[in-house]
Amino acid sequence: MKKLLLLLLTTLTVNLTFGQKTESILALNSGLFSFQGYSAEKSSQLNLASNGTTGYTNNPFGAKNGLSYGASYQIQRISRSNFIAGVSVGYENLRSKTTITGVNGYDKTGTFQDVATGQTYLSNKQLNAFPYLGYRVGIRQISVDLTGGLDIGYLLSSTEHGKATADNGKTYSTSLDRTGIKTDIRPRVQVAVFYRKVGAYTSYAYGLNNYKSGWIGGRNECNSTVIRFGVLYKIKGH
Repeated sequence: MKKLLLLLLTTLTVNLTFGQKTESILALNSGLFSFQGYSAEKSSQLNLASNGTTGYTNNPFGAKNGLSYGASYQIQRISRSNFIAGVSVGYENLRSKTTITGVNGYDKTGTFQDVATGQTYLSNKQLNAFPYLGYRVGIRQISVDLTGGLDIGYLLSSTEHGKATADNGKTYSTSLDRTGIKTDIRPRVQVAVFYRKVGAYTSYAYGLNNYKSGWIGGRNECNSTVIRFGVLYKIKGH
């Protein structure tokens, strides 16, 4: 992986230096983020603290898609043969979702388990870099960029936010730091379509890093997936 990343960055450096046309692009994106793997679950329960109203999600690594958002800036060079080399940098909040089906707690008479409905979001705020290579197909004033590379996400924080209402009407919540790994490497493919200076794109990326690395007990395998869709505006180039 390190050799592949070094080769990609070296190729980018050469192309960005000697390319024929430069484009600078601003991007706003939304997307769907979730976890995959043995340890990712679509539903979980809240385990309550002694105060009986807050606690933590038993498994916050949701296999359901949460709505995410971000913004980025990218610069790319287009060669005379329509080959592309570029890099995008930005900020994102990637959120997964899990459904809450119950709450576990303790009252003055003993432990209890109540049926509940709600959800927990695991919010992963990160700085992201996306070095990439690709090819452009042009048809009059419309161009299609087919690119691939690596997402390199540096996690600033990972926080769970949960809320559920039990059958008895009581509401419970969670807000807990879940920061673990600091870097997530994700192979990524992307398609962008431009009409003059404006465009839209969609991409898919799958994480190679285990978010439950270092956890003790059981089988801990949990990787990220990201589907992005966004809008683009060229502030330089056409």
